[in-house]
Amino acid sequence: MIFDLDGTLTDSAPGIVSSFRHALSHVGAPEPTGDIASRVVGPPMHITLGSMGLGDRADDAIAAYRADYGERGWAVNEMFDGIRDVLARLRDAGVPMVVATSKSEPIAARILEHFGLAEFFQVIAGASPDGVRSSKADVIEHALSQLDDVPSAGVVMVGDRVHDVEGAAAHGIGTVVVDWGYGATDFDGDPGELAEWIIGRVGTPEQLLEELHV
Repeated sequence: MIFDLDGTLTDSAPGIVSSFRHALSHVGAPEPTGDIASRVVGPPMHITLGSMGLGDRADDAIAAYRADYGERGWAVNEMFDGIRDVLARLRDAGVPMVVATSKSEPIAARILEHFGLAEFFQVIAGASPDGVRSSKADVIEHALSQLDDVPSAGVVMVGDRVHDVEGAAAHGIGTVVVDWGYGATDFDGDPGELAEWIIGRVGTPEQLLEELHV
């Protein structure tokens, strides 16, 4: 089973948004209007900042974000209630688990260690520090490559954003969407071709266990 991190296991939006604002302030750029968390939590940050019309300031903004988040922002974070019980129940049932996140892999590992969750996962896969591996599809491929003889037909993704569904679908994997994260509006409209890859949608960790028949 593959778990997303931000918005699925932990409530990381406050730290991500704070470091995002720091990055924009650092380069003298205005903040976007609307729900910032739904815009910036999930996709790789270098893509988000690179799409904001910053021009030659984009690289400086990305560097400022990474420096601030690595020093301070990562810790402005809380584990969602009920997550530890979900992982413990799955482990007790013998379900292999990995994390696949577009967050930098070293920082993802630090966060999971901080919350005492790293012990539940066979693999912690994230974006490479150089940004070459950053899309959800690439990170999932990186995670699967570290497991022995696991057919994708037997794997389930658990995540909160459309990026999770798309990344998993690229490998023939269905996703259970969790509504306690940041992507509720991702699924308000017609999911189109992604509909076949959304195999469930749950509102609480307890419902997730029921959906997974654990």
